Parts: sequence; structure tokens; C-alpha cells
Amino acid sequence: MKKIKRALLTAGCVSIGSQLYINVFSDDFIIALAVVIFGVCLHFFPELNPIKLSFLTGICSPNFRFLVLWTASGEWNKSAAAALPDMIFYFVFGILYFLLYYKNPNKNYTLFWTTLVLCDALSNTAELSFMNGLSYMNPTVIGTLFTIAMVRSTMILTVCLSVDHYKSLLKREEHELRYKKLMVMAAVFDSEVYFMKKGIVEIEDVMKKAYLLHQKMNNDSFPKEFQVLTLDIAKDVHEIKKGYIRVIKGLQDNFLTDIEITSLNIRDLVNILATDIAELIKHQNKHVEFITRIYSNFIVREHYFLMSILRNIVVNAVDAISYEKEGTISLELFKLEGKLYDFRITDNGTGIRKDDMDIIFASGYSTKFDGATGDINRGLGLTLVKDLVEEQFKGSITVESQEGMYTRFDVFIPVACFEEN
Repeated sequence: MKKIKRALLTAGCVSIGSQLYINVFSDDFIIALAVVIFGVCLHFFPELNPIKLSFLTGICSPNFRFLVLWTASGEWNKSAAAALPDMIFYFVFGILYFLLYYKNPNKNYTLFWTTLVLCDALSNTAELSFMNGLSYMNPTVIGTLFTIAMVRSTMILTVCLSVDHYKSLLKREEHELRYKKLMVMAAVFDSEVYFMKKGIVEIEDVMKKAYLLHQKMNNDSFPKEFQVLTLDIAKDVHEIKKGYIRVIKGLQDNFLTDIEITSLNIRDLVNILATDIAELIKHQNKHVEFITRIYSNFIVREHYFLMSILRNIVVNAVDAISYEKEGTISLELFKLEGKLYDFRITDNGTGIRKDDMDIIFASGYSTKFDGATGDINRGLGLTLVKDLVEEQFKGSITVESQEGMYTRFDVFIPVACFEEN
């Protein structure tokens, strides 16, 4: 069905385009824009057989021109003589294009242009010979036909190249956008894996304590059901640990390894973050401007962790700005005395209550509450941020806030953690 629609579209456009023409050699022989449209359609609809398409077009376009001429002049014979020989042009064009280009496995723009020139010139030669006889053909006429063919073929190639280039740019932009989203997703997963690995250590500690309790109960002759219960707890915790390990391995083997990147320029990282935050702001339908000012340039190897740190803080900043407010969030990067980088994130949101300042990095702390469902956020974002800053980068994080006015986070990371350009 799709092929039929495209074939009819081609025939229709060529028929309309046939009305834009100039006369050459005689009143009945025309050079029309229709051939440019036909050549462009052959390029962009490669799934259509050019012989079938040329026969369909060769029937529709000349007959349409015949009807237009007949309606205008009222002379049936003269209109038919002027319009119907165009069929020969399209029939010859389609057959030559099929043999010279369509069946050729090594297609390229040079071959495409050369084929168009030959098809155009030889098809016009066949049509003109049919109308006036072979004796009419001479070097001047043939030279003119080839000149016309080269001009029209160049027009076709220019249109095709322009559209192909534009489509290529769109695909590249789409690919880059998908890549950026994938990078952010990988950073989120990598941070979760890190948090789960830390959880395994705590799980092992619980399992060890449960088993020690079981041994103590055995030695102190506690009731049998208590001994069995403590052993069951140790076994259950061990199963939980194995589940964690399976999830971590699955994420690392099936997802994270596919997009493994050894290093990333800080400016590229911030650009990826900005794209993700722009999507988030648009999704939440908020009036928030995210500004980035990067005054240093270096290579980040642990880019997933750094992305997770910055993204968590910026996402919290977006959430802290009400829907009615014109919000501003800024991410600035400074180099302090050659020893530290300061990643400063500032927003003009609701701020943090003074009573909460001492507990915002505690596990479980959250101000994100869904009034519709009653669900509260798990409260691990800033806990993870602080842990990554201190454990992975040997840095520190500070926060300054005034309720109802602003919040500012400063993430300090040693210069030695990065590779300067």
C-alpha cells in the first residue's frame, strides 16, 4: 500500500510539474520541470521499480497535459500530437535508469548524476526522433539536449544532496540525544550499583551477627526454636545477599558494559547533564532556567559518579522550585588555589529549613511527598551524593541555605582526581 501511494504521488507531482515548461526546437517539444521532480522521486523512493514507475508516470503526465491543452484549445488532434509523445520520454528514461543505476550494486552520487544525464539526453533524443524523424538529429541538437540534461541532472542532484545532508544532520542530532540520555541512565545505574555494593557489606555484617547469635544460643542452651530461628535469619540474609549480587552482575554485564567509556571531558559531561535537565524541566512544565558556567577544562575518568553527584543535586533544585515561580539554577565550576575544584550549584527555590540542615545527608531524609498517593521519596539522593564525594573523590560537600530564598551546594574535589587538558 505504501508503494502504491508513493507511486501515485510521484505520478501526480510529475503531472502537475509538466505544466511548468519552455519550448525548445518546436512548439510541441518542451523542457519541463517534471523531469526534475521525477528524478528526485527516483532517488528518495528506491523501493519503487523505475520501469513500472516510469510507465505509470508516462501514462499519467502526458494524458494530463493532453487534457489541459485540449481544454484550452479545443483541438483534439493537435493536443494529442503535442502531449502524447512525452510517453516515449518516460518509457525510455525508466528502462535506461533501471539498467544503468537501479541494478548497479555500487551506487554513488557520481554514478547517479551520470545516469541522469544519459537518461535525460537519450530519452529526449528518442522523443524528438519520433516526432521529427532521425534526419532532424544533428550535432547541434544533440549538444543542446545534453546541455539541458546536465542542467536538469545538476538540479536533481542538488536537491537530493541537500535533503540527504539535512536528514543526516537530523539523524546525528537524534543519535546524540539518545546517547546523552543513555549516558545519564548509565550514571544513575552505576550509582545504584555502588549503593547496592555498600549494602552488601552491611548485609554480610547482619548475616555474621545472626550466625554468631545462633552459635551463642547453642552454647548457652537456649530453646531449640530460638536456635532454629537465628539460623533461618542467617540463611535468609545470605539469600538476600545473593539476590543483590545477581542484580549487580546483571546490570554490569547486560547494560553498563555496553556503554563503557573510559573518560569524558568535563564540558561534554555538563552538556549532557544540561540536556537531561532541560528534558526534566519540560516534562514537569516548570519555568526554570538552568545556567552552566565552566571556568576549567579537564578529563573525568569516574564520570558516571560525577554525573550522579551533579544530577542528584540539580534534580533536587528543580523539585525545590514551585510551578508558579520563575526559577533559576546555576552550575559553576571554579578552581581554588590550584588544589581543589569547586562545583557550585545554586537555586532560588524554597530553601532548606534551619532545623533540617544537620540531617539532610542522613539516609531516609526527604521532603518529596506525593499528596495524591501518600508516597514519600526513599531519601537516598543526598546520602549517595555525600558518600560518592567522600569515598570516590576524597572530597567534601557543604550546603548553605535560607528558607524561601536560595540553596547553595559546594562540592569540593581535589584536582588530582582529574586529568587536566
